[in-house]
Amino acid sequence: MSPPGPRIAMAVLGKDLLLDLRTRERLGHMAVFAALVVVLLGLTLPTSRAARSDWIPALLWIVFLFTSLLGLSRSFQAETEEGAVAMLIQAPCDRGWVFLGKAAANLIALFGIQLWTALLFGIFLDVDWGPALPAALGVAFLGAAGLSALGSLLSAMSMFVRFRDFLFPILLFPLVLPLLVFASRMTATALEGGAISGLAWSALALYDWIFGCIGYFVFDYVLED
Repeated sequence: MSPPGPRIAMAVLGKDLLLDLRTRERLGHMAVFAALVVVLLGLTLPTSRAARSDWIPALLWIVFLFTSLLGLSRSFQAETEEGAVAMLIQAPCDRGWVFLGKAAANLIALFGIQLWTALLFGIFLDVDWGPALPAALGVAFLGAAGLSALGSLLSAMSMFVRFRDFLFPILLFPLVLPLLVFASRMTATALEGGAISGLAWSALALYDWIFGCIGYFVFDYVLED
């Protein structure tokens, strides 16, 4: 018989994805919010591609960060509303596997929203993703992985805290700053047609690994509290 940890992680992942597909509430809110913000940017930024090209990478990741707040802050909404947190605590395995299932579900959702946001930037801000697409997809995936790991952990920590909607971004923004800096600069390099250095890839992957490990080992204490 296979160890219970991976099976529980897959069960949590499947439950969250099925809930997102059935209700479309979380994904729908993020998609609409991203569309509204990108349309506003398209109306307010200079019409010349050259005049706004320097701003595109930073704006892309800022839009993605604020859009992801709508989904990450509600990662444990179903469990808190239905009293299912006790079931997570009683999982017959290391509770870090529950965290991995949650983080994986958030990763898939965030990566999908990233693709949607990039499409919107191409339509409304005339961003040409063609030559930069392979590198941009790699940066997007690593960025979504780091944000989902950090966001899943902080969402669990703020589950039953007063003013959760205010506290969550206050905790998230300082910790996610290195990811935004690396990801936006790597995206800019990709759009300019340059080669992203191995050091930049390693730094972004290291960020993901650090917060993935922290979430895995700390999640047990977070649920107990």
